[in-house]
Amino acid sequence: MASNMSCIGITARDQADFGRRMSLLLERSEPAGKSGDYELRVWSDASGASVSFVLSEDGVECATPSFRAQSRLHARAKRFASDPDCRFCDPLLVDIVDAKGECFYPLATQLEDILLTRERVSAGTIIELGVCAFAHGLEVWTDEAAFTAAQANEEVKFAAESLIPSGLFSPEGQERPEAAEAFLTGRVLEAGLRENVTTGETFQHAIVKTLGGNYDVLASPRELAAPLEPGNIIQGEFWLVGRVTSGLVEAPRPGLLNRIFRA
Repeated sequence: MASNMSCIGITARDQADFGRRMSLLLERSEPAGKSGDYELRVWSDASGASVSFVLSEDGVECATPSFRAQSRLHARAKRFASDPDCRFCDPLLVDIVDAKGECFYPLATQLEDILLTRERVSAGTIIELGVCAFAHGLEVWTDEAAFTAAQANEEVKFAAESLIPSGLFSPEGQERPEAAEAFLTGRVLEAGLRENVTTGETFQHAIVKTLGGNYDVLASPRELAAPLEPGNIIQGEFWLVGRVTSGLVEAPRPGLLNRIFRA
C-alpha cells in the first residue's frame, strides 16, 4: 500500500531518511499565517505537490501532504469530527451536493490549512472544495467495457462512476472515529506523470469523474502497472484532503469568540 507522501513523490529508505526529507521541505517552506501560538508553513513546487506544516514552540505538530487541486466540488458544510491523534487532522464533514443543493452523499475530508480556516467554515453554508484523493491501493481497467466484464460474476457490482464514503462507516461490532476516506470508482478524464522537483521522483496525477463531480487523484507509480490514460476506469480506497476554495466566512474577532464561548 502506498503512503500518502509517496503519492506526491516523497519516499524514504527508513524513518531517519524520512525525517531528513521533511526537514529539507520545512527549510524550503513559506509562511502562510498564524493562529494563536501556532504557525502554518507550506512547501510546494511546480508539480503541484505540497506539504503543510503546523509549528509550535515545541516543533512540528503536524505535516499534511496535499496537491494544488484543479477539480471543484460543491458541498454543504456540517461540522468537524475529531481525530484521536491530531487536532490538526480533524476531518470536515460535508454533504456533496448538486447545483440545486440536493445531496449526492455525505463525505469527510481533511483540510490542508485547517489551522487558518477551521473557524471560517460555517455549518449549513454551501462551499466549494478542491479535493485530492490519495490512492491506498488501486485497480485499473482499460475502459468501461473491461470494467463491466470484470464484474460479470461478482455478486456486488459497482457503477463506473460511484463513491462510497467508507470513512463514515465502522466495521460490524466496532466503533471508530469518522475518517477522511472513500471507496471511489471513476473515469479518468486527464492523466499525467508529475515530477516532484525537490526529490526528483515522479508521481501519477489524474482528474477522475465520479458520482458527485471530479476529484484530483494522486498515486505512487509503484502501485500502477502502467501510467493512467483518459478513458481508464479506476477503483480503490482513497484518503481525502482538500482546501475550501469558496464560501469561507470572515474570521471571528478574538473578543467575539470569547463572548461566544462564555455564553
